[in-house]
Formats: sequence, C-alpha cells, structure tokens
Amino acid sequence: MMCLQEIKCKDLGSHEIFKMWGSNEIEWVVNGNVNNAGGVITMWRKSCFHLSTVFNGSNYSIIAGEWRLEDPIQTVVVNIYNTGSVLEKKAIWGEVREKRSMINTNVWCVVGDFNSIRCPGERRNVGCNVDHNSEMRRFNEFIKSSELIDLPMLGRKFTWYKPNGLIKSRIDRFLVSREWLDRWSDSKYRVLDMAVSDHCALVLDTVTVDWGSKPFCCLDVWHKDNRFREFVRNRWLSYEIQGGGLFVFKEKLKLLKADLKEWNKEVFGNVFQQGDEIQKRIHELDAKDDESELDEVGREERKWLLAELRSNNLSQEAIYQQKARIKWLKQGDLNTKYFHSTIKWRRARNGFNGVRDNGVWYENQGEVKDKVRMYFKERFSGDDRLSVKLDNASFNRISEEDNIGLVGRISDEEVKEAVWSCDSDKSPGPDGFNLALSSYVGRR
Repeated sequence: MMCLQEIKCKDLGSHEIFKMWGSNEIEWVVNGNVNNAGGVITMWRKSCFHLSTVFNGSNYSIIAGEWRLEDPIQTVVVNIYNTGSVLEKKAIWGEVREKRSMINTNVWCVVGDFNSIRCPGERRNVGCNVDHNSEMRRFNEFIKSSELIDLPMLGRKFTWYKPNGLIKSRIDRFLVSREWLDRWSDSKYRVLDMAVSDHCALVLDTVTVDWGSKPFCCLDVWHKDNRFREFVRNRWLSYEIQGGGLFVFKEKLKLLKADLKEWNKEVFGNVFQQGDEIQKRIHELDAKDDESELDEVGREERKWLLAELRSNNLSQEAIYQQKARIKWLKQGDLNTKYFHSTIKWRRARNGFNGVRDNGVWYENQGEVKDKVRMYFKERFSGDDRLSVKLDNASFNRISEEDNIGLVGRISDEEVKEAVWSCDSDKSPGPDGFNLALSSYVGRR
C-alpha cells in the first residue's frame, strides 16, 4: 500500500496512477485538492487488500478493508494531509477521532503529513511561540484520546527540510492502534533520503527479526506462589559450589536461572493461557446452566473457577505492570489496558532495528551483529594513553569530611542496608534477578 499527500491534482487518470505504481494490478482512492493545494491518494495491490468502505473528508481519506493474509484481518488506514491552518488541523483531528469511535474495526493506521510536532525537539531552527505550544498540546491530545501510538522512526531525525537545509521538522509520521501492534508488534518506519520533494518518504516495516534468545526476567508474581519459595530454597541448598563467597553466589544464581526457566514453563505455567482456559470452562458451565440448571457439583466448580479467574486476572495485571515499569499505579486497579499500551509503546521505542555506519543503514541480522561486534572491539582495543587533556581546567572541590566519606572503607552493614532498602522489583544487574529474590537467597 502507498499513501501520498499534497498531490495538488484534482483528477488523476488511470494511466498516471499505473505509472506511479509500476503496474496495473492496483486499486486506489483519490481525494482531490482544493484550490491547487493538498489532496491525498491511497493505492494498494488488489491481491493483498480488499476494500470494503471509503470515506473522504477534507484533505484526508479513510479506507476500511481486509488484508488478504493467511489469517485475514480487518484494518482501517487513514491518509492525512494537514495544511498550516490550526483551525483546519483541529477540525480534521476531531473528525478522525469521531470516526475512530464509530467504526467497529480496532486495527488502525493513521499516516501522513500532520504539519505538527509533538515536542520542541522535533523542530530545528524555528522558535516555539504560544501558538506552537498550543498546537503541540492539541496534537498530543488527539493521539492520546484516539488511543494511538507513535511508532519509532529510523534513519533520520526529521522528515521535512527547507531548501536551505537549516530549518527542519518531524511532521510526517505513522500512528497505530494498540490492536495493530498486537498483530504486528515489531512495526517501525524508516525515513528515506530526500529526492525531488522537500519531504522524505517513509516506509513502514512490520517484519519481525529474531535477534536471538530473550533475556531472563524474574517475575514479581512468582513470589506470590507458595511453591516458588519452597522450590528456590530446595534448589539453592542443593547446589554444591566451591570457592569464595561472591563466586559461589554468582554460580548459584546462574544455576538457579536455568532451573527457574524450567519451573516457570512446567509448574507455574502461562497465566494468560490459563486465564483463557478458565473463561472457556466458565462459559461451558453457563451454557449448561441455561439448558438445565447446574447441580451442586457444577455450582461449586463455577464458584471455584470465578475465584481462580480473579486470582489469574491479578497475576496478569502484575506481569503487565512489571513489564510496563509503572510505579505510581497500584495493582488491583484493573489498569491492564493501560499497562498493555505502555508495554507496546516501550517495546516500539526501545526496539533494536538496525545500525548506521559511515552513513549507511544496516538492517540485516548478520550485518548488524558484525557492526556491533566491531564497534565494541575497536572501542575496547585502543591504546592506554590518555587522549583527554585537562590543562588549566578548574574544578569545584569537596570538603575534607566529604572526601573521607568517599574514600573510606565501606562496611558490610552499609552494603546490607543498601541492598535490603531497595525496591524488591529492581534488578541491580543484567542477570534478570530482582532484589526480592537476591535478598531472599542472599540470607541463606
């Protein structure tokens, strides 16, 4: 699919459109310009997308249809061009937000030239006045109220450049719904080099790249399972490692990590799958109750299942909260949807998608690993000579008392107090163990 903005053409014939695409195996929707300004066109390959609904607004098009995949999925794509008018932007955002609430399909992608930024850092060499700040606030409110997520951008920091190259902005972007990321979790877009237009073309990529095994993470919810403490205690005492205290502690954690992965898979299980199975059984009992009233055994089973479902929901929410790294919300507030959206946003923002080396962008898995390996190899294989000179540099000085406190010997009690006082869900190192477990096994 291809979305073009500011086409500045009222009528486009099939010959021009086939020429732009490169073949005639396509369908399209044109929303023509007004007074030689604006206008958008959306094109797609007929074999990949089946159109069901079209709505053309002022300088935007909404198309709804089905992606013809192995598992067909209903999708809405919005192609937007915003002019510089604040009133027009506000009107278009309001209309799109209204359509978002009216259309049943939840998988949305909103793309285009929004002619607006989200923060001052997305614009260079242009001052931000009161009007700009108000526009940024309205744009962010539109994204939030429409429950859309701003995808990460690769390749460049800006998408529009003035001919002099000094003034630049990030005004083109992809916004997607949480349901879109449920289907294509690794979605991101690349900014291509400029050609004829003063805008850079954007390419959306939904391909999932396997970078290898995922790092271990100790889940807080494990500590609420009575079997967990007993398992950790027994396994910890069973390890026979010889050596110094810290070496023994490190090696035992390494062995425990492997055992916990197996315990999580074989004993604790997938709480999300368990929740689906519980709900399925409850629905079966409800259907049976509709046909003929449940007997005492059936009523007791349903009562037990409802209690299990409540416990399962709390476990799911605890996992979402930990992955979302939200500290200011309490578990039990049923913020699962918020946690889920935050996780998707964090994954999209922190995802490793490629590297740029000497102006060349690399995405191939093997090439990226080689570039990263070479970078750190060169980084840590330099000579030992100090390349930074501090001649005539002036520094602030600390008091003698503070200096003694810094260079003095650290007691075991200070270390213990620092560790025990940390939040239990914090991981002090890259091994994935949080302090709840570290302090627990460290006492033994």
